[in-house]
Formats: sequence, structure tokens, C-alpha cells
Amino acid sequence: MFKTIGIFVLFLVPSLALAQNPRSAVGGGGSIWAGGEYSNFNPDYSCANNAPFSCKSDLQGATALFDVNLRSKWGAEGEARWLHWGGTGNMVESNYLIGGRYRVYRWSRVNVWAKLLLGGGWITTPNYPQAGSLKGSYFAYVPGLSVDYPITHRISLRADYEYEIWPSFVGPPTGSTPHNHGLTPNGVSVGFVYRIFGR
Repeated sequence: MFKTIGIFVLFLVPSLALAQNPRSAVGGGGSIWAGGEYSNFNPDYSCANNAPFSCKSDLQGATALFDVNLRSKWGAEGEARWLHWGGTGNMVESNYLIGGRYRVYRWSRVNVWAKLLLGGGWITTPNYPQAGSLKGSYFAYVPGLSVDYPITHRISLRADYEYEIWPSFVGPPTGSTPHNHGLTPNGVSVGFVYRIFGR
């Protein structure tokens, strides 16, 4: 199912770019951005608590993202994140998310966006495939905040905080790390976005 959603998103983005009205085709307010970030997340698994930077086995990795800003305050965002480094026992988490965003604050050239993304989260727990470990995918909804600071006309520095909620996650039934509630990975990402189209 998640592969089908991913394929749909890949075909939807070019369609949005082609469906511009004449005004936006010459820069009437819409824009498309793409970029990458470095991410550091508390996986909320095998950790004493889920506060950012509080887990000795925080997961790190890369994030690819795109934004489609339809109006000056409204837009859509999609991202793929691969947290494949730093986990205990080769633990990894990944997610593929898409949703809406709204600019809540602007000060000088700094823009603050609130967002709500939906999609899937994938996890491989430590020491998989040993007994008491698992590998699976789960529905996730993700509120977050982004801050953009333009460096040039086309390039902006971006910082993100996201709080992922995997409500249906249930850990392995046996093992040294019982986990009988949903998972809430959260963390920060920092990187750059490039304006491909619009202004």
C-alpha cells in the first residue's frame, strides 16, 4: 500500500507543476522548492524517554523534501527520511510523508511554518532478526514546525522539528525491551532548500 502511495506522489508532483494558471506560470505567488537535510531523532525505542537528544542511541540520517507553495501562506510538503546511523544493534527508522503546511509567522526574512504530514513509518528494531525483535511498517501522523531563512534569491537555510506519532505500533511480544504503546520518534533536521520554480 505504501509503495502505491509513493508512486502516486511521484506522479502527482509533476502534475501540480503543469497545472499552473498563466499568472502563476510567470511567478504570481506559487513556488516549488526541493532540498535535503541532516536529521537527528530520538527513536523512542530502547530509550529512557523520548525528549530530543536525550537518547544515547539517537538515530541520524538524511532527509529529502519538496514544498509546493500554492499561496503566500498555504502549501504542501513531502519528505522521505532515512535514519540509518547511530542506532544500537543496527536499528533503523525511515518514513515517507506528505501533507499541508501554513505560514504562522514572518519576521523580516524569516518564515515559520506549521505542518501536519501523514504517511508511513518503517522500523527495524535492534538485533533483528533475533527473537524479541521485529521489522515492520506503520501509519504515522506528524505535526511539526519549519523555519526558513533565505541565503540567496533561490537558496534558503531550513531547520525543522517534527513529532512523529505511530499510534498502532506494538513492540515485540518478547525480549529485553518491552514496548506496549505507540511510538513517538521526534527530532530536528537542518539543511537547505532550492527554489526550482516561482518566487
